Amino acid sequence: MHHLFLVLIVMIVGALSGFRANADQPKTGERHPDFTLPRISDGQAMSLSDLRGKKVLLIQFASW
Repeated sequence: MHHLFLVLIVMIVGALSGFRANADQPKTGERHPDFTLPRISDGQAMSLSDLRGKKVLLIQFASW
């Protein structure tokens, strides 16, 4: 019985955190928020808006 309750709590917390995360995602057709990162080759700053008009594969993940 204790294990079933724990599984239920984990499922509820997971579902609620999923709702919050989806609220911040851009919708289809919207532009992704701009950001700047250093290039691997020379360390110069590069932003997503610098690549406007080019094909970009953007993979986002989190590991918390």
